[in-house]
Amino acid sequence: MPDLLYMEKINKSFFGVKVLNDVSFRLQKGEVHVILGENGAGKSTLIKILSGAYTLDTGKIFIEGKEINMGSYGPEVAAQLGVSTIYQNFHLVPHLTVAENISLSNFPGKRGFISWKTVGQKAKTVLDDIHFSLDPNLPVKKLSVSQKQMLEIAIALSKNARIIIMDEPTAAISKREVETLFQLIEEIKKKGVGIIYISHKLEEIRIIGDTITVLRDGRDVGTLSVQNVDLNEVVNLMIGKEVKSTPRTLRTIGEEPFFQCDTLSISGSFHNISFTVHKGEILGLTGLVGSGKTELARAIFGIDRFLSGEISLNHQSVHIVNPKKAVQYGIGYLPEDRDVSGLCLNMPVKDNITLVFLAKLKSLIFSTMKERKQANQYIGNLKIKVTDMSQQVKYLSGGNKQKVIFAKWLAAHCQFLVLDEPTIGIDVGAREEIYNLIYDFVKTGHNAVLFISSDIPEILTISDRILVMSRGQIVSELDPHLTTKQEVMTRCLNLK
Repeated sequence: MPDLLYMEKINKSFFGVKVLNDVSFRLQKGEVHVILGENGAGKSTLIKILSGAYTLDTGKIFIEGKEINMGSYGPEVAAQLGVSTIYQNFHLVPHLTVAENISLSNFPGKRGFISWKTVGQKAKTVLDDIHFSLDPNLPVKKLSVSQKQMLEIAIALSKNARIIIMDEPTAAISKREVETLFQLIEEIKKKGVGIIYISHKLEEIRIIGDTITVLRDGRDVGTLSVQNVDLNEVVNLMIGKEVKSTPRTLRTIGEEPFFQCDTLSISGSFHNISFTVHKGEILGLTGLVGSGKTELARAIFGIDRFLSGEISLNHQSVHIVNPKKAVQYGIGYLPEDRDVSGLCLNMPVKDNITLVFLAKLKSLIFSTMKERKQANQYIGNLKIKVTDMSQQVKYLSGGNKQKVIFAKWLAAHCQFLVLDEPTIGIDVGAREEIYNLIYDFVKTGHNAVLFISSDIPEILTISDRILVMSRGQIVSELDPHLTTKQEVMTRCLNLK
C-alpha cells in the first residue's frame, strides 16, 4: 500500500539562504506524524510547500503514490487533492455564522441564489459527524478559541480532507479543551485521515503522536516511533546538543514598589486586581485560558480602559489612557498575538526596532545613519538571525520575531515590560535565549517585568514570585522555590 503522502528531497531557499535541504517526509493513513524542530528549522516552510502557499525549488510530492504536478500546484489544487491546513491564526470570518463559515468556499444554491436551508443542513451534518455540539447560527466572533479550533477541523473534514496539517493546535487552549481536541483527533484517525501535527509541547507527543520527524537547520535528522521514545533524545536531535538551563544569577530586588496597581476592574474580564512589582523583579502571572490574564495586560498598557482602580509608578499615580501614554511612562508590551499586534510584518527589521524610539522623539532630526547604527546594535546584542536589517519581519522565525519586539522596547528605553506568553510557539533553544534577555533586562536592579504565561513549568523557572488568576481574580501568591506544578494547577482551577 503506498504512503498517503511522500515528500521526496524537498529543497527551498529564500534570498540565497537554504531553508530546506533534501528533506523527505512520509505520512500514512490514520497516522499522526509530529514534526519537531527549533524555530528556523524549516517546519513552517515544509508545510507551506505542501499547502501550496510556497513553491519548492526542487523535489517531488506524491499523494497515494501519484506524483503531483508541481508546476500548477497552489492552495486551490492542494485543497482539491484533500490537503487542509489549520494555522495558529484562524482563517475564519468572525462576523459570519458557524454555518456560513462552513459553506464559505462553496455556498449551495441555484441561479445565483443561496439556499440558506441547505447551508444550515450542511452545517448540522458536518458538526454532528465529529460529535461537536454547536449552534450553527452563532456568529464566529462569539466562539472561544477551542471552539474555533474545532470549527476549523470541521470545515477541513467538510471538504473531504485526506491530509490535515495542524500548526500548534493547543497553543492557546486549556488542558480540558486539549483533551477534547485529542479525542476528536482520535475520531479523525479512524476515518483514515492522516494528520501532520506541529507542536513545541513535547509532553503532548506521547499522548497524540504515532511518529516523529525532527528537522534541524533545514534537514531531517531523524524519524522515530513514538512508542518508548526518549524525549531527551528528541531534544538532543532538535538542537544538536544537550539543553542545559542557564543558572539564575543573583539579582538585587528592591524593597520599594516600582509598579503598583490597586483594585483594577473591567466588567466581564477581571475584578479588584491589586499587586506590586519591585525593581529588579520578575513577577509571574499564570492562570487558565479565560482567567483574565491577557485582558489585564491590555489594560495596563492602555489598550482597554479599566472601569475603576489606580496604577502607580515609583509611588506616583499615572493615568494610562492609551498605549502612547504607557510608552511615555516607560511601559512596554509584548502581546500574545505578536504577528497581529506586536509587529509590522511587511516592514524591515530595522524599522520595527526603531519604530517606538522614533515616535518618542520630540525633534524629527534623526539621521538614517544613526537609526541603522542603533538597529544594528540591537540585532547584534540580541543575536537576531536576519539576512540584513532590511529583511521583512514576516520572513523571520517565531523566536527571532520575539527578539525584534524586545529590541523595540529596549531601544525605546522602557523600564517595565509586560510580557504576555512571550515563548508561545517557540522552541526549546529559543526559549532559553528569551529567558536570558529577560534576566539581562532586570539584573541591573532598575527595571522590572510582569511575565504572563499559562506554561506552569516556565512560570516556576523564571519567576521571583507567582500570582495565580482564576475567573478574573488573583486567588494566590506563591513562592516558586516552595511550590509545585501540581499546587499551581490546583490554584489555577481554584479548587478548595
